[in-house]
Amino acid sequence: MGTCSPRSARTGSIRSRACARGSSSARRAAIEPLREWTEARSGTRSRPAHRLGAIARDSAPGLDRRADVPSIIGVHFRRALVHRRHFLQGSLAATLATTLPAIASAQDRSASAPPEFPPIDERSVWLVGDSAPPDPVAMSARLAEGVRADADVRDRYEVGGAVESMERAFAALLGKEDCAFFATGTLANNIAVRVLCGEHRRALVQAESHLYRDESDAAQRLSGINLIPLAAGRASPALAEVRAAIDASENGPYPMKIGAMSLESPVRRVDGEMVPLPLVREIATLARSHGARLHLDGARLLLAPPSFDIAAYASEFDTVYVSLYKYLGAPFGAVLAGRVAEIAQARELRRVFGGSLYQGWMPAVLARDALPAFMPAIARAHRAARELVGALVASGKVRERSSPNASNIFWLEMDEAFAAAAFERGRAAGVRLGRWNGGRIPLYVNETILRRPVGEYLGLFLG
Repeated sequence: MGTCSPRSARTGSIRSRACARGSSSARRAAIEPLREWTEARSGTRSRPAHRLGAIARDSAPGLDRRADVPSIIGVHFRRALVHRRHFLQGSLAATLATTLPAIASAQDRSASAPPEFPPIDERSVWLVGDSAPPDPVAMSARLAEGVRADADVRDRYEVGGAVESMERAFAALLGKEDCAFFATGTLANNIAVRVLCGEHRRALVQAESHLYRDESDAAQRLSGINLIPLAAGRASPALAEVRAAIDASENGPYPMKIGAMSLESPVRRVDGEMVPLPLVREIATLARSHGARLHLDGARLLLAPPSFDIAAYASEFDTVYVSLYKYLGAPFGAVLAGRVAEIAQARELRRVFGGSLYQGWMPAVLARDALPAFMPAIARAHRAARELVGALVASGKVRERSSPNASNIFWLEMDEAFAAAAFERGRAAGVRLGRWNGGRIPLYVNETILRRPVGEYLGLFLG
């Protein structure tokens, strides 16, 4: 039996290029009658039926001459499949022969180049982002420890267990009556705004907010809520903007009440700036005087500086959303806090929106257990970052250009060459620094800054 036989094809042996070329020719010869038959059937090629039958029978020696044309075509089709298998195997062999050396060469080059990001371990530092990237092994270990310490963690459809204890902890932190677990912040935002709007399906939002820019128009598409954007390119809408928007809505040709206003703070798209508390209070007073209620998208609220009063800030809002995964070590999740009546409605809508989970204890355990240690840790991280920025500014090579309403992001002006050298030293040391862009780099405050002394970071910048 030849090396290109169907039997040897089934054994999976790799064919040579010559075998592949031979198989390809045979495949074309075998499939030509099938092609002509299908073209004739579809009307794309004109050929007398008796001629087509003759072609098929002449090309299938050994078959009953009385056999109908479709049966003969079927034989050709099966032969074509066998030849196609030979062709693919030969092509695979040729492809591997040319690509494997290239892959090996690329691997050699990547092995010699330093990684852009540090390894994800207990010593690596990420001065970009709100936390280090998730480490599945460490996360699993923390989860196992949490379950061993608390045997009663299981919930049923987010009722009881670790979900309930986690909800109580966040309600206390935010100064609210009740709190509900959600699988995502997008769901928490949308349900909060829907509950607060009630029958008045019009809401004011920041143009740069997650609710307006990053949630696929869910409020409009799923709840029929018309979002009116304010403060394009800025974190905070001016009080006059809010007043004008309410006036235009209530006193237009077809008056409509504003049902709710959502404020994101910090605003991710605007350098992590926060809406200052005095302005929040003015907006809240104005909105409530017109019957509108307030929602806070506080996904990163807990990253604020230690002088920030979380409970006082949250008190100006009817509902508050906080993320569980951005910096509290959970794989996913969010909480929505507010009064008992609003959170009861939110839980009902969570189910309506398909957001109920049979068990939510896994992210709940991780976030609940991380919360007590996180609050003092992020305060220490802010003090360390402030010490580092002060020393860099004192060196004369760096200028701080942070927002006065900054949350956990400092902006540092420096020369491009200075920033590039610091980045390379950081890469070699396992410290990820921000990239230079437009004359500045960002420096994020998160818990990983506490893994090394401030002097070590200063050395990465100054050399």
